[in-house]
Amino acid sequence: MNKILAFCALALSAGYVQAQTTAGRMLIGGNVGYTSQKNESSLGDTKVTSFNVNPQFGYFVADHLAVGLYVGYYNQNVNYPDPFTGDGEFESKYYSTSLLPFVRYYIFTPNEKFAFYAEARTGIGFTRTDYEAVDEKIKGRYFSAQLAPGFSYFFNEKWALDLQLGGISYYSSNSNIDSDAENKKGSAFNIEASLTPALGFRYFMGQ
Repeated sequence: MNKILAFCALALSAGYVQAQTTAGRMLIGGNVGYTSQKNESSLGDTKVTSFNVNPQFGYFVADHLAVGLYVGYYNQNVNYPDPFTGDGEFESKYYSTSLLPFVRYYIFTPNEKFAFYAEARTGIGFTRTDYEAVDEKIKGRYFSAQLAPGFSYFFNEKWALDLQLGGISYYSSNSNIDSDAENKKGSAFNIEASLTPALGFRYFMGQ
C-alpha cells in the first residue's frame, strides 16, 4: 500500500512539473555573469573585468512551446599599460545592449524533473567602445541569431535550473555608424561543438 501511495505522489508531482509548461503559463528568468582576469607581460599587467545580465520573459502559446523576449546588457572594462613604454595605465570600456525575441520548446524525459529544450533567438544590439588612450568613442550596432540546445532540471512546480550549451550562431556588426569615419563591417558564423554551458534559473507562473 505504501508503495502505491509513493508512486501516486511521484506521478502527481511529475504532472505538476509538466503543467508549468502548458499553454497559458509564463516563465521569468535569465542569466547573470561576472568575470575578472589578469594577464601579465613584460610591459605590465592587463586587467579585464566583465559583467552581463540577460532577463527573460516568455509566454506558452501551446503546450511546452514558449515565445518571448530577452533584454541583454554587457559591460567590459580593460585596464592596460602603455603598449610602447609600459608607463601609466589606460582604460577601455565596452557597452552592449540588445533585444532578442526567442522561441523555446521543451521535451520531457521519463524522469519528468528533467527536460531537453531547443531555443532559437534573434535580434539586434547596440554597442559603444570608449578608448581612453586616444580619446575616441566608437558606436555600432549588430544583428545576431542563435539556435542552441539545453537541459532543464525542475526543482518543483515553480523553479527550474537551465544549462544551455553552445549551438549554431550567426553575428554581423557595423561600427562607426554615428561618425564621419569609414564604417567597419564584419560577420561570423559559428558551430560550437564543445560544451560552453550557461547557467540560469527560470520561474514558472500562471493559472
